[in-house]
Amino acid sequence: MRRNLAQTIEAEVVPRLLMRHRTGSLAIEPSGAPSPGSDTVSYADVEAFCDLLVRESLPAARRHIDQLIAAGMSLDGVITSILCSAARHLGLLWDGDRLSFVDVTVGLSRIQQLLRSYGPAFSADAVPRGPGYRILLAMVPGGQHTLGLAVVEEYFRRAGWDVENEGAAPMRQILDRVHGEWFDAVGLSASGETSRDEIAATIALVRDAAANPRLRVVVGGFHFVEQPQLAVDLGADIGARDPDHALEALARGPEHPAIAG
Repeated sequence: MRRNLAQTIEAEVVPRLLMRHRTGSLAIEPSGAPSPGSDTVSYADVEAFCDLLVRESLPAARRHIDQLIAAGMSLDGVITSILCSAARHLGLLWDGDRLSFVDVTVGLSRIQQLLRSYGPAFSADAVPRGPGYRILLAMVPGGQHTLGLAVVEEYFRRAGWDVENEGAAPMRQILDRVHGEWFDAVGLSASGETSRDEIAATIALVRDAAANPRLRVVVGGFHFVEQPQLAVDLGADIGARDPDHALEALARGPEHPAIAG
């Protein structure tokens, strides 16, 4: 259980799913404080922020972020260098028996609340792209770790997509939505504990229920960080390493006409 949760945090929240511009790593320096106007943070600052999340209050964490923004950190930096770095660090602390499961749950919950607070401003300048850019996001049933999906939502909104996020909704609810409404794409996130057979079955059910016969299915999560092609093998149109990868693949048009229909 410990290893599975650590892998899920690592894969779904950071570093690939939330990595910034696919640089291969998060912007973290080994020591020192964040430099004014920079999106780079230190390891010590990530540790201090995790302590705020777990030991202090949500308002204290908000004040810390507000101070970083006042010093010149961008909202992109807040999401990628602060929130996702903290999520990864919480997982490492738990894996090393330095935090309890309850502590990590509290910390991740507060990160999700902070994302809800700062996310709208992150995508405030987005220009709606109109018809052809409506996507439904959801976990493959059985997964419960929705923080990564929430970050994907903000990236898609920033890119001008009309986004509906069902989170960890039951399968029936997801199928009812794609059957009753028109979506151009569905983005599914699969946790590390979700089997490949479950992922393939979910993709097939979504396609069968969809009102849009040319619905494009994008899948991301633990299984596809290193093997995005695996998603295509399971019936998806796109396997995404991270939000930017998903957006770029969708912008290029259908990559697998035989699958996309």
